[in-house]
Amino acid sequence: MITTPIKTNIITGFLGVGKTTLIKALLASKPDNEVWAVLVNEFGEIGIDGGLLSSGHNGSGVVIKEVPGGCLCCAAGVPTQVAVNQIIQQAKPDRLLIEPTGLGHPAEIVNLLQAPHLQHVITLQASMCLVDARKVSDSRYRDHDIFKQQLHIADMVIANKAQLYDEQAMPCLRDFMASLGRADTPIMLSDSHFTQASQLQHLMLLLNKPSQRAKWHQSPKPVSLLSRSAEQWFTPVASIKVDEALQQQFDAQGYIYKTNQGEGCYSVGWIIDCQRCFDFARFMVWVESVKSLNVMRLKAIVITFDGILSVNMVDDKLTLDELDDALDSRIEIISDKPLDGDTLQQQLFECVD
Repeated sequence: MITTPIKTNIITGFLGVGKTTLIKALLASKPDNEVWAVLVNEFGEIGIDGGLLSSGHNGSGVVIKEVPGGCLCCAAGVPTQVAVNQIIQQAKPDRLLIEPTGLGHPAEIVNLLQAPHLQHVITLQASMCLVDARKVSDSRYRDHDIFKQQLHIADMVIANKAQLYDEQAMPCLRDFMASLGRADTPIMLSDSHFTQASQLQHLMLLLNKPSQRAKWHQSPKPVSLLSRSAEQWFTPVASIKVDEALQQQFDAQGYIYKTNQGEGCYSVGWIIDCQRCFDFARFMVWVESVKSLNVMRLKAIVITFDGILSVNMVDDKLTLDELDDALDSRIEIISDKPLDGDTLQQQLFECVD
């Protein structure tokens, strides 16, 4: 039985701004005697962020659950309620961090978490919104309802990747916050990897402050995903055991292909059996070909003959890293225009042996 309301923080931000990196940094600073749970949602159907977050935290008081596909906050709160209830019952956490997809409506999560039936279960603490201030001058961002909504509900705005800003970036962000009626929202500058101890300590203190934002009263958007059952919305992140149900979905070639679309964006993605390995050089040629399509985002965890590769591409900026383990390979592309999945898949599988 939950006797003390669980401290809950929402961490928002548009695609590729660094939400997963921030959460990893916060988890690394978690008090040893506490259990923290993370509920993460991705726009695409594949589910990659959960694997990135769980790396290095097995058995260390961290529980991670994932709601891949669609939007955690769109379907009248149904998927959120199911996911929140399950993660609370399974983990009994001291703190819950919620990371909605960068294309999700976080205000609806705020409303749900402040609903009367959850008042004795969770207590909503300060929310953080990560933003790349260089993007504010781009109409694709500043005119996007979700981008504005994320900033509007934030108790703290984190201007991430600040080492890359020019002298116009921060004045532009402050002017934009003023235009949203949020000139009073604190803004903190941060580097891409949250390496400054003083900044991380400040963020850890912020986690314990009650949220000051009132409910968002905007009318909900039409729902197109209510046909899914609650069970279809909720998928645990794989841990050490192989997901047998997932294994049964692989076709004869050893992969699963999924697509999604909404909010003017499209995704294609693949889960590939761990017995199939990628040639690193050929895969990087494929990544460069995807880069030439000017997609919004490419994320991947790929098992190669040279090790396990993590790929993160936002706009045309590519970051590579090495992971310790992975149960399968996962690749996802998000674009603001339809993608030729068949051609991308044909080219991708030329990289697999």
